[in-house]
Amino acid sequence: MIQLENVTKYYGERLIFRDVTFKIIDGEKFGIVGKNGAGKSTLIKIMTGLENFDAGTIGGLRAEDVGFVEQTPKFFAATLLDEMLTVKGVEKFQARKILYGLGFTESELEKNPNNFSGGEIAKISLAKALLNEPRILILDEPTNHLDIYSIEFLEEFVKNYRGTVIVVTHDRHFLQNCVVKILDMENGRATLYPGNYEKFIRLKQERREAELKAYEKQQEEIAKLEDFVRRNKVRASTAKRARSRQIALDRMERLEKPPSIETANIKLGDAAESANRVLILEKIFFKNIIKDFSAEIFKGEKIGLIGRNGVGKSTLLKIIVGELKADSGEIKIGNRVKIGYLSQGHEELNENRTPLEELNYEFGLTEGQARSELARLNLFAQVVEKPIVDLSGGEKTRVALTKLILTGANFLILDEPTNHLDLPAREAIELALQEFDGTILIVTHDRYLLDKVATRTIELGMRNEELGIRDKASTKPKPKVQNSKPNEQALNKIEAQIKMAEMELKMIEHEINAATNPEKLTELAAAHEAKIAEIDEFYLRWEELQC
Repeated sequence: MIQLENVTKYYGERLIFRDVTFKIIDGEKFGIVGKNGAGKSTLIKIMTGLENFDAGTIGGLRAEDVGFVEQTPKFFAATLLDEMLTVKGVEKFQARKILYGLGFTESELEKNPNNFSGGEIAKISLAKALLNEPRILILDEPTNHLDIYSIEFLEEFVKNYRGTVIVVTHDRHFLQNCVVKILDMENGRATLYPGNYEKFIRLKQERREAELKAYEKQQEEIAKLEDFVRRNKVRASTAKRARSRQIALDRMERLEKPPSIETANIKLGDAAESANRVLILEKIFFKNIIKDFSAEIFKGEKIGLIGRNGVGKSTLLKIIVGELKADSGEIKIGNRVKIGYLSQGHEELNENRTPLEELNYEFGLTEGQARSELARLNLFAQVVEKPIVDLSGGEKTRVALTKLILTGANFLILDEPTNHLDLPAREAIELALQEFDGTILIVTHDRYLLDKVATRTIELGMRNEELGIRDKASTKPKPKVQNSKPNEQALNKIEAQIKMAEMELKMIEHEINAATNPEKLTELAAAHEAKIAEIDEFYLRWEELQC
């Protein structure tokens, strides 16, 4: 069992949190949430021994029992396999087993660990943490940079992990499916709630209402006592009673007023009328990343664009808005369609300007008008006077959203709009997009947002870099006959071969997870790579039969 009692942390004179107290039972899955800057990462660094604390006690945490997956890990070895071997006491066969289990191939073991994608780097950090099968696994924002498929893998892994898992995350879907307790860090204090995300939201609201009611009742009582003392302390006949009331006031333990729930007032406004066909893409080809991609989006649709990292989602958005030019194909924008674009890297912001200057330059707003618009997304005071380059990722997103609102666009193209945002901001964006009566095309790994907002999803596939539109509920490629009986017998045969090969791939992956012999692991890794190549060849032949 892990137990924290009255743990308090200051940075200089600034209080980060005070009297943090909770218990975690062995094997529990435990979530930590809170606004950006609430002290979540600081708390887990204290729990892992990376930071000191100023008061309180911590029990049940030994350094050798903890595996820590950092938010921004650093690697120093020349190869992925060598990076695994920097963990004390680890042998090659153990490292290979973990890496194969996480989907890395034999050839990738010789690749520099710093040259992988953000999602793969997160997996490498997880692999290092798992090498010694820690009793306690601590994850700091583990779903950042992961695509939906990798997040689903991590979700299953956490649910089935035999040890204790402590996770700091803003991923609401992850919190809903994986944890049994949530610690909410807010205004320097921490409150523990039983249950998953939706239960946490309900209990937090009920708690706040009860605290507010108790506070208001006490304030009424204080006001009555103070009035009695004021009216009666100078009268000889009532002075004694007045003194007793004053003593009661002095001894009273005053309740703090519950903090107001911070909400971002995001209102996208009414969308202007447009043509029914908002966007038509015909056989878009771009640098062997996007091949012959076609799609139509209609007025009022809210489309989620999903796919693995590197498949070309952000590239496709940049082609649509004109930041990149397709090598071939045609893009048709409907009549009276006005596009508003939110990029993942916030390239639409001039980082040398302050938020106030940015709104003045782009929309001609006065300082007062600009402050009012930025305040709707909880950007106040000194933040709006700092150069945008000095703002946090979440603050930049809020500035970009403010600009998007002011464009009056009726077709929103959004690339990871909830990146770097805390839970209140994510919920506000979700509500605004739900209420928006225009058209939306959104790239996001936020599955909770997709579930609430998207009316249809377009999935960009990975097989041989093929791109295709798939059903919202689909998680794997499912070949479908698109032409009228091109070669029905051959298609049936190849589809059966695909199904059998994918079953064989699962069996190989199961053997990898169970294997301990180094030679057997090497053999299985080669078989895994060969089976993937075989499946890719089947899909290529299936595509040829469709033509």
